[in-house]
Amino acid sequence: MAYSDDAKPLTGRPFEWLTAEEQEEATRTSHGVAIALLAAHFAAYFITLYLALAPMPGPGWLGLTLNIFFAVLNGWAIGLLFVIGHDSFHDGFAPSRLANQIIGRMVFIPCAHAAGHWEIWHNKNHHGKTNFRGVDAVWRPMDLEEYRAASPLRRFMERLYRGPAGSFFYYYIEVWAPHLLLPIDKDMRKHWRRLMPDTILTIGGLLLTIAAILAAGKAIFPERSYLTIFLVGWFIPFSYWNYMAGFSSYVQHTHPNVHWYEDPKEWSFYRAAIEGTTHVEMPTPWLVLYQNAMEHTVHHALPNVPSLTQRKAQAKLLAKYGDAVTKVKFSFPAYWAITKACKLYNYKEHYWMDFEGNQTGPKMTIDPAAPVVRATRRQAAAAEAV
Repeated sequence: MAYSDDAKPLTGRPFEWLTAEEQEEATRTSHGVAIALLAAHFAAYFITLYLALAPMPGPGWLGLTLNIFFAVLNGWAIGLLFVIGHDSFHDGFAPSRLANQIIGRMVFIPCAHAAGHWEIWHNKNHHGKTNFRGVDAVWRPMDLEEYRAASPLRRFMERLYRGPAGSFFYYYIEVWAPHLLLPIDKDMRKHWRRLMPDTILTIGGLLLTIAAILAAGKAIFPERSYLTIFLVGWFIPFSYWNYMAGFSSYVQHTHPNVHWYEDPKEWSFYRAAIEGTTHVEMPTPWLVLYQNAMEHTVHHALPNVPSLTQRKAQAKLLAKYGDAVTKVKFSFPAYWAITKACKLYNYKEHYWMDFEGNQTGPKMTIDPAAPVVRATRRQAAAAEAV
């Protein structure tokens, strides 16, 4: 895979691709559509969960294989409910902020995410300072010095995360438990009293979910052991959801043409939103919410655009900014090429490296005379609201 060394344009505000009327249309929501989407995706969750637990025709091994298949689909359903929660906490799912807060917490129960933690980790840190070292923690790359100074275990984990199978482990270890389940992260500890109700709700919801799955599985299939029920009813779906969360956030923010920053003079909202995210074309047109969510640039430029209608706004953004947006037509060879190139990052010279320090991606030249385009007040409020 070849990557361009050409400097990308650094002009334009990340709102100029839409008129005021088009912004209003792009961010419009309705309670009717929200209720219909919520019902449809909860139905998908409960149907796939039932099929993961229920006896299947055929020999025992075939029945269990079918249960595992539906368990994976149940993991997809958890992910689609998460997309609804993600939109809700950006006030992009229902017209009412109260409705968004209630719906968001409801759909976050299957993925065991604490709403208050998410709004700090994702809305404030990730959207407020996308791809900025020390603030945004989403797939933040090490530099060579940091990597060499790390313990052998930490270097092993970084090699694991940055490999093709790394998403199986990354979200579980680096994101979910320390940031989104318990107030362990330093940013969370400062607000632990305010976060405690969501922490209790999430942990309680997680335990009740597992208990309900075990009880339902035993009622549906009495001969099956609790261990098997646990595996097909919760562990496999939850693990697959974690993998999809890690994989999705990786390809949305990692590419040899996507750069990171540690100097505030170099970072700008334009570079973060337009050049720091990817437009990923997924071969899954039947998963509308997921496919649209992978067209990620428009989400960072205008976070309250609903995933359901995101594609139309993304098309207008691409027409405005063209080659400034990194476009990825997803395939497994393309994904493997990205994981091979993007191991470490040189924050001074702005290029990706392998673990030996060899340059693997184009160097970004930053013109100090280029205007630092920051978010408008409305955009900052939408991106950083907690």
